[in-house]
Amino acid sequence: MSAPGKAADTAILDLLARDSDPRRAFAAGDLVRIRRGCYYPTEVWLALSGVERFRLAVAAHAWANPGAVFCGETALFLRGVPVVKVPPTIDIATSSTTRLGIRPSSFAVRGPAERSAHALASAPPPVRHHFHPAPAPQRTAGYLTVPVAEALVETLVHAKYARALTVADGVLRLDAGVPLLDRAPVVEAAGALRYGTHRRRCEAIARFARAGAESPGESVSRALMLRFGFPEPVLQREYVDAQGLIGRTDFTWPPGPLAIPTPSEKERVGEFDGWGKYFDSELTGGEDPVAVIKREKKRENRLLMLGHPVLRWTWAELEQPARFRSMLVSAGLQASRGAAFVM
Repeated sequence: MSAPGKAADTAILDLLARDSDPRRAFAAGDLVRIRRGCYYPTEVWLALSGVERFRLAVAAHAWANPGAVFCGETALFLRGVPVVKVPPTIDIATSSTTRLGIRPSSFAVRGPAERSAHALASAPPPVRHHFHPAPAPQRTAGYLTVPVAEALVETLVHAKYARALTVADGVLRLDAGVPLLDRAPVVEAAGALRYGTHRRRCEAIARFARAGAESPGESVSRALMLRFGFPEPVLQREYVDAQGLIGRTDFTWPPGPLAIPTPSEKERVGEFDGWGKYFDSELTGGEDPVAVIKREKKRENRLLMLGHPVLRWTWAELEQPARFRSMLVSAGLQASRGAAFVM
């Protein structure tokens, strides 16, 4: 079996070459088939994170289709733009109108039922072909992708609102100097959209993009707030006390007509807790998670001493929007009758 080499500079994504006929190992369940002709050790596949599995599936597709041009959310992912976990499909640009849509996945696994079921539950997303009449591919981290503005506009039009707002925030955060709708490539790509409803959706989401959203979880949080009609919060506000700088908060709601006043008319604070802030060594600088948690608790206590109520949530709440809405209401926030944006 021939095999792709490194994908996205990550050694763990190397497809491990075995003998020229992997059928026996595949039948025994020792290999998963990522796509036809491309196999990977089952145990290693199961140990990979979702992001690593997605990168591996993209690498396998590019290896089998050297001229493939990635578009949409996949192109943004490959360019380092933050997305919600991983894109839901592997997005491929095509100029043919007869090959559009999602293709059935050729991912497969054999062997013991329990391990097979586990591997199938972690299968990569399917491939989806999108119409691009004249793609102008650019080389990105070893892959061919459409230009970033084209990928962004495509995602703003077709992705669910929370995913679309996340990539809009991410593109703006990587280069916060110019609003998205003041960038000529974005305006040109949006202007080339065929339907007026697509242009209006693209422009509406782009206007809500904020560079202060520092993670996909924060972007999804804000998308749900807007969806339910809650007041848009201030992002990354700094707080100080007698000891000095406390830090910046993810979300702040000043007292106002859409929030039930607290007894002291203090601002409310919201914090999205992605577990990476405690356990990801790249984010913590290798600091012990217990020390990080203790420091975060002291920071929260200082905010409480100033009279600012603090509300915290995680991905678990975001994945249950009704529950997240109830948390915001319980914290004293009031939603307007109309949402700022309808999904």
